[in-house]
Amino acid sequence: MEILPKPNNGKNLVIEVDGRKFARYPVKTKLITPEDKDISVIIAEYVKKYLQPGDIVFVSEKAVSITQGRSYPLQAIQPSWLATFLSNFVTKTPIGIGLGSPQTMQLAIEEVGVARILVASFIGAMGKMIGIKGWFYIVAGHGARSIDGAVPYALPPYNTYVSKGPIDADEVAEKIAAKINVKVAIVDANDFGINILGASQGIDNKLIAKIIKDNPLGQSDEQTPVGIIREVKEPVVEKILPSLVVRKAVLEDLQKITVIAKLLHIDIPGFVWDKPEYIARQIDNGEYFVIDKEGSIVGVMSMRQRNHKMHIETLVVDYQFQSKGFGTLFIEFAKKVSLQKGFKTLHAYSFIDYNMEKFYLKKGFTRLEHFGYYNNHKYYCFEMKL
Repeated sequence: MEILPKPNNGKNLVIEVDGRKFARYPVKTKLITPEDKDISVIIAEYVKKYLQPGDIVFVSEKAVSITQGRSYPLQAIQPSWLATFLSNFVTKTPIGIGLGSPQTMQLAIEEVGVARILVASFIGAMGKMIGIKGWFYIVAGHGARSIDGAVPYALPPYNTYVSKGPIDADEVAEKIAAKINVKVAIVDANDFGINILGASQGIDNKLIAKIIKDNPLGQSDEQTPVGIIREVKEPVVEKILPSLVVRKAVLEDLQKITVIAKLLHIDIPGFVWDKPEYIARQIDNGEYFVIDKEGSIVGVMSMRQRNHKMHIETLVVDYQFQSKGFGTLFIEFAKKVSLQKGFKTLHAYSFIDYNMEKFYLKKGFTRLEHFGYYNNHKYYCFEMKL
């Protein structure tokens, strides 16, 4: 797993919806162009490395439209007299011109037809007369609603492009979902509203709209056309005594954890288990745990799920607290978490240099016959039946 991206400027990482908390990670990609014919390939390339089971990916509809050849330079659009006439009556908003340019109105006419646009214009005008806005788009429908105009703050060259909405958005979402193995939504989002244009099976459109209601992908030149939604679970806590808990680590613990993790260091190429950036990634992925004694961290453990197994990757207790039962607390905690997740075995790994074989055998593990190797450095492999 990679270290997850930071939120865009001016955007919050976490939002609370109906009593639940969700992180929204914007993912920067290359500049998407009409030469990119398959959006699923781009999403897989840039997003898959960050994903965990249960994540939801949301994709900007404009990025999909570009790959479908439905985004056009302004100069390529030849507005009809009707498009020019009708665009004069469209209210411009702070987020863009909508159908208030001859070019975008022309795309709307092409999408839904002259008759529907005329009916929508008439009903929209009636609504304005009695102080009600929005009837035009209700009647004109999704095809007109999803037209994007050229705005100066967009990422070049798309500040001079206009776009139709994507076609077969549900199918596109399903194709992406099949490639990355999580649910996917295609969204039309701006700083004033959200529409879910397509979704793979199992997506709750209303929930997604609430989660991204503040448009975490941004509105200008961020170059983040895709994002990851991940529910933020409350920290796992196992209370041993009033002053002693085993809990999931948080990023605020990083400095203290790194000090203890230095005890793990072995001078071999590519050793990462004491590196702050690697530890931060594991914390972010919910894979790092600490023993907290009266506010002080006395031991650390990383435990991750991979290949349909639960693994203890690292376990170390601060020098002054070793041989006091804290390692045993970690093992019991790991057993409980593994059982709660439905696993029947627990695995552990330890470099031979650590001299931890007796510890794991005493706790009920069996040492497997084969050894593991990391950059030609040997480590033990242990297994416990639960």
